[in-house]
Order: sequence, then structure tokens, then C-alpha cells
Amino acid sequence: MPRSPVALIIALSATLFAAFTLNTGASLQSSLLALRASSEGFAPIYTGIIMASYYAGFIGGIIWGAGLVNRVGHIRTFAALASTGSAITLLHAVFVDPITWSLFRAMTGLCISALYLVIESWLNEQVDNTSRGGMIAAYMTVSLAGLAIGQLLLNVSPIGSFELFTVASVLLSLSLVPIALTRQPPPAAVSGARMKFRQLYAISPLGFVAAAGSGVLSGAIYGVGPIFASDLGLATNEVANFMAFVILGGMIMQWPIGRLSDMVPRQYVMIAVLIGLAICGLFPLVAPELVRGNLTVWGAIIGIFIMPVYGLSVAYVNDYLQPDQIVSASGGLLIIYGGSAATGPIIGSLAIGHFGPWGMPVLFAIVGVLVASFAIYRAGFGRRITIEEQGQFVAVPRTTPMALEMSPITDDIVEEEDGSASHAADRADDIGHPATDDTPDQAGSAPDQDPNQGPDQNRHNP
Repeated sequence: MPRSPVALIIALSATLFAAFTLNTGASLQSSLLALRASSEGFAPIYTGIIMASYYAGFIGGIIWGAGLVNRVGHIRTFAALASTGSAITLLHAVFVDPITWSLFRAMTGLCISALYLVIESWLNEQVDNTSRGGMIAAYMTVSLAGLAIGQLLLNVSPIGSFELFTVASVLLSLSLVPIALTRQPPPAAVSGARMKFRQLYAISPLGFVAAAGSGVLSGAIYGVGPIFASDLGLATNEVANFMAFVILGGMIMQWPIGRLSDMVPRQYVMIAVLIGLAICGLFPLVAPELVRGNLTVWGAIIGIFIMPVYGLSVAYVNDYLQPDQIVSASGGLLIIYGGSAATGPIIGSLAIGHFGPWGMPVLFAIVGVLVASFAIYRAGFGRRITIEEQGQFVAVPRTTPMALEMSPITDDIVEEEDGSASHAADRADDIGHPATDDTPDQAGSAPDQDPNQGPDQNRHNP
């Protein structure tokens, strides 16, 4: 008998609690370090490098995390990395130095990424086709709530004190408790397969570029967003509110925007979101005092336009994939996202350092215009899949490929493993294997398509 969403959440409450505390602690630590670096007098470029180092480590966790989990097990991996991350958090308060903090942030990123992998593989092990939708919604809600609450914890103590580092460390340690005491059997081996960049670009240039643009935007807002708000004269509690509303804005509107992209051509929704981002980024130059006086509202609006970009890029790529390619493609997109996110804090800090606080909104506008222009350019090429052929949009955290694996769009993988006909295969038969978004309407291969790529690797090969 299928479990209701409520019953499923209760059964997995311990694992969801681990996800919540992990996200809360990581969110608090990120903004705390940005503000503390600024108060310590670090040059903007050093602050950018510190915040960028997290994403370098995060990529390392995606690449090597699966191998570590498969060698030593889920519980041992989680215990070791949660303890390491907790200790490193405290060491930030002891060794206040840009180079040391950069190394610490890289180690933190690696730990957090691998911890996400353990949590998501555990959740994925417990869901089936009847509960995937409820599970991914619960996990997404818990994750974003943790990120938002982590920002509000900045109000607990002055940023110059030791207490906030202690709070962040305690939260990371608490995430270990439910995992260490769980009675659930450990999940199966974790797959570390990732689609090559060249293949991803050949399948969907727009999805590739949009994922990279999303990384720059997210890295900038999470990495130097607190500095941007602080430089505008906001107190710590106001900075916390600003960052929390950025997250909440994206949280509230991500699903409606995703549903809209299921009903109209997805690339048009992406273009509209990016143009909205550009307008929102340039608005402070037109009415700086209006934005300064309502910065929290502006933050929520900017979050509405930034947060859905990655989800739209993933959904757009998935429209051109076989179900069994989705997880590996997600791994490749996350690497692209993480690499681009590492540049976001550096570019954002340079923009603030050279042009003042309004340099960051202008950066958002530039990225929005560039990616939207590419999307408009790509719209003139090749055959586009119809709305009926589009897959389902699912909002997933930008954590590990396992998050996408527990979404409803991977139901077909399970069905195929059980020997039943998959919906995706039926759809492919119905549409006669249409071309990728790189392929013109007439017969012929895509300009970037690997000539050695077989038809099973890309369902839209002519």
C-alpha cells in the first residue's frame, strides 16, 4: 500500500532533521565568514577568494564523495565528515587569516557536499514511485527552511564573537546524531557517473550556459550578498533579514515558475526570468534610495529571479535525455554550476570593491542579459520539442545528483529495471527521436555532436 506524504515524512523525520541542521549550520557559517572577513579588514578580493574556495571543495565532494562512501560506508563517512566540518568551523575563530580561511572553506565545501550525498542517498533508498513527489517536496522545503533560518541566527550574537562559530559547529554536530542512531539499513552503493561536458553541451547548449550563469549568480549572492547589504549601511540583523528574504523569495516562486515552464516553452520562461533579473539588477541605478529603503523587498524579488535559473536549466536539459541519462547529466551540470559558482564571489567582490555596493546588482544584470541573449540566439536554431514532449519540472536542491534521482522524473528508470515499458521510451517512439536543440530541422548531425556517440547515448540523434 502506498505511503502518504505525511507517513513518509514521519518515517524519514530523522534524516530530514539531519538535512535541516546541516543546511542551517552551513548557511550561518557562510554569511558569518563574509561579514567577519569584512570586519577584520580583509581586502574585497581576499573575501571573494575565501567564499569561492567553498565551491572548489564542493566540486571535490561531488567527484570523490561517491568513492569514499562506497569504500567506508554511509554512517562512517557521515560521522567522519560531520566531525571534521564541525571542528573546522571552530578553527575559523582561532586562525583569523585569509589564506587559512580559504583552506578551511575548501575543506568545509568538500565535507558538506559528501554529507549531502549520504543524506540524499538515504532518502532515495526509502522512496518509490508512489512517494517520490512528496519526498522531494519535503526535502526541498526542509533544505530551504534551514538555509533561511541559518541567516536569521546571525542575530544570536555579535559577529566578532566566538559564539556564532560555536552555534554553527553545534548544528553540524547535531546533524550526525540521527544518522548515527538510525535503524534503517544503509543504502546501496552510490553511483559517481557524470556526463562529459562536451556531451552536455552537444545535447543542450542553452542548458549548459544557463547552469553556468546560475552558478555565477548564486555564488555572488551567497558569497558577498552579506557584504553588499552591510556596505549599504544595514545592521547585522537587517543583513540577516535581507539574506533570508532572498532565499524565501526563491523558495516561494520556484514552483510556480517551474509549473509555468511545463505549460509554455521552457526556454521562453527562462528568457523572461533572465530579463526580469536584468531589470531588477539595473533598478538600483535608477532609484538607489528607493531600493536602499526597501532592501529586504528588493532582496526577495532578486531571489525570485535568481533561484529558479538552475532548476530551469536542469529541466531543459532533461527534456532531451533518456531517463537513465538524467542522473549522470545532473552530475555534470552540478560540476558546471560549482565551477561557475566559484567565480561568483570573486567577481562580486571585485565589482563591490571597484564600483561600490551597487556593483553587485549590475553584475546580476550583466549575467542576465548575456544568458538571455544566448537563449534568444539559440531559439532560432533547430527543431524544438513541443510542450507535450517536455518533461516535468522538479525543483531540486543544488547539492548532489542523488537529489534528482529521488524526483518523480526518474520513475521510468525503476520501471525499466522491473522489465516494464517506460513512458520515456514510449514518448521517444511517438516523436520519432527528434533532434537536440543543436540539430537543424533537416537531416544531419549537430555541429558539436560527437560522431562516435551512439543512438542510445542521445535519444534525439537523427
